[in-house]
Amino acid sequence: MFLKLPEQGISLGLGDRVGLATPGHIKVAKQYNFFPVFAQQSIRELNFTGRTFQDVKKDVEIAAIKENYEDKSGFDGDHLKTDEEIQVAIDSGITMLTLDCSEYMDVESKIKEKVYKQFYGKTFQVKDLALVYTQEELEKILSIYSGVIERIINIWNNFPKVKNKDVSFEVSIDETNIPTDEKTHFLLSKYLYDEGITIDTLAPRFPGEFQKGIDYIGNIEEFKSSLIKHYKIASYFGYRLSIHSGSDKFAIYPYINQVTQGNYHLKTSGTSYLQALKIVAQKAPDFFLEIWKTCLDKRKEMDKYYHLSCDPFSVPKDLKPLEYLKNPNARQTLHVSYMFVLNPNYDFRNRFFEILTKYESEYHMEVAEHIERHVRELGIPERGR
Repeated sequence: MFLKLPEQGISLGLGDRVGLATPGHIKVAKQYNFFPVFAQQSIRELNFTGRTFQDVKKDVEIAAIKENYEDKSGFDGDHLKTDEEIQVAIDSGITMLTLDCSEYMDVESKIKEKVYKQFYGKTFQVKDLALVYTQEELEKILSIYSGVIERIINIWNNFPKVKNKDVSFEVSIDETNIPTDEKTHFLLSKYLYDEGITIDTLAPRFPGEFQKGIDYIGNIEEFKSSLIKHYKIASYFGYRLSIHSGSDKFAIYPYINQVTQGNYHLKTSGTSYLQALKIVAQKAPDFFLEIWKTCLDKRKEMDKYYHLSCDPFSVPKDLKPLEYLKNPNARQTLHVSYMFVLNPNYDFRNRFFEILTKYESEYHMEVAEHIERHVRELGIPERGR
């Protein structure tokens, strides 16, 4: 059932923090023409929820049997940082490895001088993009990314399943406040390509804000311009772009489809948890408000693990439970509340699953309807069309 990502076309990382959302995802995957990655979790998410990669895999397999799903699917070890995390994920049977390079940014490496010599004073042509690297530009790029390049090379050389292309290899450089420009993207890809390293997808940091569970914040024309440049570079080297924190970014979906000509990977993990909170808000409003109060109490702790632009304390105090999920500040905050709601060390977990299990079929429909909206606005065609 679990396969590598396709080299071309549309793939969606769906993910399931709860462990009960996959039937809803399957309902959409059966109807629309994309490659689904049902199993997608990061070590951070697993640590908070008390699950393992094996649990994630098993939950998807059970859902596939229940929903009579016999088609393809991916298994993404998401945002892996350390060698130990990567090995655990590989041993668990992942078919996609997403390498999080954030901890290697601003770390200079031994290869810095070599990269500098390869690019200084030269002009590279990528379609209509003429890329010229001045001394100042190179020094700035390499001060941030030389450690990232070295890290990618080390992973390629130290993990045979990556080098042998047994898993799809995604490089993530989106966990930074600095948007990735076209010269940085090209330099990184060109150097890796010349070293014989081939990646399958790359997630740059686009301009604007890709916050959790809410729409895109920023200048859409600026995003489109950046996307065009990144797509040209990705196409030049033969891999696809990956858009992270892609859930609920409805304002930019038409441009993603248009610019990439239906050739991208997009991650929506986390939004199925918000649909679970919607069920809680409907069926147990007092419990939902208790969760919200704890969100306010734990805001500082949330900031240790997630970059949040929201101000939950500005949310009106007289909202009805369902209205919290429509308020951008509240919705973004609630998106990461899983860290204590699903955590085995808190007393929320049992009550949460008692409600969700009781109304499981309604939950699956909520998940399916929300993901279907994503799929429709991305312009993904129905199967057979």
